[in-house]
Amino acid sequence: MDTINLILLGIVIASNNLSFAFGLGALDISKYHLRIVLIFTLVEFTIPLVGLFMGQYVSLFIENYADFIGSLILVGLGVYVIFSFSKTKKEIENTLEYIISIKGLILIALGLSLDNLLVGFSLGLGEVNPLKLAGFIGFFSGLFSFIGLKTGKFIKNKSGNYIQVFAGIVLILLGVINYFGMPL
Repeated sequence: MDTINLILLGIVIASNNLSFAFGLGALDISKYHLRIVLIFTLVEFTIPLVGLFMGQYVSLFIENYADFIGSLILVGLGVYVIFSFSKTKKEIENTLEYIISIKGLILIALGLSLDNLLVGFSLGLGEVNPLKLAGFIGFFSGLFSFIGLKTGKFIKNKSGNYIQVFAGIVLILLGVINYFGMPL
């Protein structure tokens, strides 16, 4: 696989981080942006490498659930973002505390990275440089996470709290499309 195809693959694989980070950015957690970007980048870099070394049985099992789990995470965050609009500040802080904890972010990043595991496994069967593959996926994941966080924050600052409802709806739609595919 040539470099251009690896770049395109990195962009496609990292796109779910953009939508997730957009929702987080709308929740106004600026002091955690660096943590989010670093964790998402490290997990997205590591998971394709893990996929290269996994057996076919495990990959086939995960393949059946990867789209569902990734979609469920996007829909779940979308619902949370919409309903956080009506929560008290203390309730939001308690939930966000877990989401932005290192453990919470790693679990979310792992859930969003299941497709990377399969990509790493399938491409590892060919002649793809594993570090180059993981590097492109990690780079675009970090870049898209950063862009999503900053965009969500910017739009929230410009349009107020109603952006949370919009961001939630977008996340739910992306989750549904991720699972069922794009309607014709």
